[in-house]
Amino acid sequence: MSTCVASSTVARYPLGKDLSWLPTLEDVNPAAADLVMGRPVSLLYRVLTMTELSDVDGAVELARLSVLKDVRCRRHDTILICNAVIGAMCQAKRLEEGIALFHYFFNKNNIVPNIASFNHVIKAFCELGRVDDALQLYRHAARFGPDKETFSVLTQALADAYGYREAGIFMGLSGCLTTADDWTPMLIEIRGRLDQMNAEDADDYFHMNRLKFDDDDYDDDDEVFKSIATIFVEYWFKHGNEEKAIECYNTIRTWESLPVTTGNTLLRILLAHGKEVEAGALFEVKAKDLFYNMLKKHKRFDSETINIMVDYWFEIDEFNKAMETFNESQQHGRKRMVRCYSNVIARLCERGMMSEAEGLFEDMCSDKDLSPPDVSTFRSMVSGYVRAGRVDDAIKTSNKLAILKLRKVSIYED
Repeated sequence: MSTCVASSTVARYPLGKDLSWLPTLEDVNPAAADLVMGRPVSLLYRVLTMTELSDVDGAVELARLSVLKDVRCRRHDTILICNAVIGAMCQAKRLEEGIALFHYFFNKNNIVPNIASFNHVIKAFCELGRVDDALQLYRHAARFGPDKETFSVLTQALADAYGYREAGIFMGLSGCLTTADDWTPMLIEIRGRLDQMNAEDADDYFHMNRLKFDDDDYDDDDEVFKSIATIFVEYWFKHGNEEKAIECYNTIRTWESLPVTTGNTLLRILLAHGKEVEAGALFEVKAKDLFYNMLKKHKRFDSETINIMVDYWFEIDEFNKAMETFNESQQHGRKRMVRCYSNVIARLCERGMMSEAEGLFEDMCSDKDLSPPDVSTFRSMVSGYVRAGRVDDAIKTSNKLAILKLRKVSIYED
């Protein structure tokens, strides 16, 4: 990504006191429009494909063309192109470059952003520790309809930087708890407040929240209480009080309405604590019970649920249990999940179990009910072959990946 130093100018969407700290893209040569004009594959598809294949710089070079007048992109496509490369940069932790792309598209070239555009940069600022800059940008994002992610990122950043009081003030001023979908900022504030309490106050705080939210008559409150109870389970384990942790865990009376993210968090907490203490078998049993309760209803688990349990068995060298868990999770009428296949293949390749990995890889390539392997899965196989000294197989698999890349950008039309 070729850059030069940004000039110190005022931007309509502010990115700090000045722009001198940002790298910025040089102007696009208008003649470059010929690279995409009249091609059967849309610019949006090509950019998304490049990001999927982890070629972020290549995606940026293509995305830059969307600002040219001769490149006719639908308005909806243009914002998707911009957000795709900004998000890819931020995901790659090239945060300054991601923010620079925001400036390039929305300040310098006057493309109209949406709230997803702002969310990428607000989060990037928070990760850089520039919370005040994130708040300044948030004020300009307000008219674009801040969503749950906007509020969650800022509330967490404020709690981390300034404490729960500042986070609470932000929540009150922003009015971000206006719908049942927006409980995350409140949960972040509870966590921040709890971390500053002693044991006695924490116990009182739990019972206060239980009286307020543990109500069988209201499903939304019941789901919120399960998330609150999970925070307290983690708190008590962290402070070495297993009895209190299990007491809070047991207040979650029904598992049928357990939100997936809450269940996944509980699963991680139980398994992590089980590895740390002598009585770990007890927590392992509870984790297994929770896992199979989640699997009973298809909307109460996801690929992450399965990967958490499978990874745990691999980490403690229980290969057979890992494969049993994986195989069972893909049976009994449940939809087979590509991310679960990719995760197991990666774990097998890390341990040099290439014959087992090859079997699953072939299933992904040949089974019409499964999506074909993605780039990360190909890379897992290549790395596994290299570690096993099977260089020829590594080269063959790399060649298959190269063909996949070419097909993705050449055979599909709008």
